Amino acid sequence: MRNKKTITFMLLILLTFLTAFSRENPFVVKNVEVNVIKTANILRYDIVLEKTKELQLYGKEAVDSPGHRLFNHGEVLNFAVRPGVALTSLMEMESKTKYVKMVIRGGGESGNSSADTEKTISLEYAIKKDVNYEEVRKSALDSTLLVLLGNKVIAEIPLNKNG
Repeated sequence: MRNKKTITFMLLILLTFLTAFSRENPFVVKNVEVNVIKTANILRYDIVLEKTKELQLYGKEAVDSPGHRLFNHGEVLNFAVRPGVALTSLMEMESKTKYVKMVIRGGGESGNSSADTEKTISLEYAIKKDVNYEEVRKSALDSTLLVLLGNKVIAEIPLNKNG
């Protein structure tokens, strides 16, 4: 009877460790720079990410493509910033969605998520007219970077806790 309890206990510990490591964020934020572009009414995030684990981005059948990215059943890595409460009131927000989403104006990324250890992304969002730009700047880091694989959020990284 004691052996069964010991084995059960060991299996529970092993399962806990496996679960904890499998949910580790695939990236950590190394640096965040926030810019308010007044002439275009845009809040721009420039974020440097460091990869913490390998990602299986594509299915086994998608091994090559004539383009720069493989588009396989929507399994594309992408990023979005979910604003905190204070920033939400200062930004233009998407209206036809159940999610809290700022209106995107542009963005881009450098690096290859599969090969590189660091990746830089930029995301630009529309600021409401006639708001205090300094308030936008102060509220910008009270947000969360969402890492998505297709439409599934695989990581939520607070921007106010970057290293």
